Amino acid sequence: MNARAAEREAAALDRVRRRVTAIGFFAVASHGVFGLIGVSHVLLGQDRRADALLLTVMSGVVALVVCAATRAILGRRPFSAPWFAAALVPTVVAYAWMF
Repeated sequence: MNARAAEREAAALDRVRRRVTAIGFFAVASHGVFGLIGVSHVLLGQDRRADALLLTVMSGVVALVVCAATRAILGRRPFSAPWFAAALVPTVVAYAWMF
């Protein structure tokens, strides 16, 4: 195997490693976003609107951090407006659903 083929193989392996890591991180970290939304719904049922609103907003912040970290793991620019808008979809839907 020549050096150029070994270099291409190493780059392909690195790409796969990054993707697997990003998928694993996203799968685990997105539970935090949905967990905050779930707890917010429970608090809303207990007539604690201010606390529920705060947790819903926090879910948006956590979603943005998860988005930026996932993009950084993939070797992309962490801050991207379209991806940040997509990351806020669960929070916006939860807000519309609960409030």
